[in-house]
Formats: sequence, C-alpha cells, structure tokens
Amino acid sequence: MDQVVGSGRGIQIVESLSVGLNTVRDLVFQRIHLDVERHFGMDSMCIPLSLDQSEYNAKAEIDIWQIVEAAEFAAGSGFATDVDWIRSWLGELRLGGSYGNGPITERVGQYVEQDEDRRRRHFASCLEKVYPEARKSPLVLYQLMPAAVRIVVAIAFGSTPHATKQRDRQAFLLPGILDCGSCQGAVLDNGETCVECGNPVWNYNWLLADD
Repeated sequence: MDQVVGSGRGIQIVESLSVGLNTVRDLVFQRIHLDVERHFGMDSMCIPLSLDQSEYNAKAEIDIWQIVEAAEFAAGSGFATDVDWIRSWLGELRLGGSYGNGPITERVGQYVEQDEDRRRRHFASCLEKVYPEARKSPLVLYQLMPAAVRIVVAIAFGSTPHATKQRDRQAFLLPGILDCGSCQGAVLDNGETCVECGNPVWNYNWLLADD
C-alpha cells in the first residue's frame, strides 16, 4: 500500500480500512438481525437452522459486496489507479486465503459486471437469500450503504471532501440523520459510532423516521 499511495501512510490506511469496514459490516448485520427482531418480532419461517453459520454467511456476503464497492470508489476517486489490483488487495485483506476460491470469485464477478444501482439491488437479493430476516429491513438501509462504504475509503485515504460528499448523498436520502442531538449527522472517524442514532449505519428509529 505504501507503494500505491507513495506517502508512507500504508499501515495507517490499512488499519483505518480494516476497522471502518468491520464497523459497517457488523452494524449492517445488527440492522438485519437484532433490529429486525426488536421492531418486527421473530418470524419462525425466517429462523435459520444454525445462527452461527447464518451470521458467518451474511457477514461474508456483506464483505464480498464491500470489497467491490470500496475498490470501485477507490479507483474512481484516484486513491488507486488499478481497480483490479485494489480489489484483489481488499479481497485478501477482508477474506484472507478464501478470497480466491471459486464461489467467492464468482460472486465478486457478478458484482463487478453491474453498475452501482444494479449492484446494490443484487447485494440486497443475495443477502436476503443467506439471511431471510433481511427482507424486513427498510429499503433505505440498502440505499445508504454504498455511501457508508465510500466514506470509510475516503477517511482511510485522508480525503475529507470525498467523505463529506457521500454524507451529503445520505442526507438527501434520509434528511433526519442531520437532526441527531449527539453527532448531528457528522462524518465520524473509521471505527467510531454514534450511540444515539447508530451513525455510520443508522438504527431503525432513524431509518423509519421519514416513513
């Protein structure tokens, strides 16, 4: 990474990306699992046979999508020049040796060949297949997620303007996020969360506020 960015910040970027993407992944899983059960109750038809395996599968799908989304944004924003390289690098960072196996490579390829909107809808469909409770999540959750990943990338590479632009996109979709008394919808450092609203992946009190 030092060779790519040429700034001597390679380790800092790696650590920031790791903690930021972990935070987004874990919060998204919380939204499709605990928050769904809290707001809508537990549907016996959606209870997985193995909660541990289902959580693993859901988080793996989130990571696969994040890899593609983050790589596309990093290359498109000029943080990295070779999208294939940064995608592979992120894949190994997020999934280790399993990144190169057949099923994961196939799913990555499916995401890569789609534009932003189709990629987001495909992700929602894939996530709902591996974790049926996700079907009850508000549509706006999926609409906010691409910008959440891009903010992680922008912060890691030290670009406040890029991060702010993505937060503005989220505020357009869900204006209420700017009304949080704790964070006021501000961009947080990677790994930080707002205990009141859930920023960077808002809780259901906020996701459903404008319904």
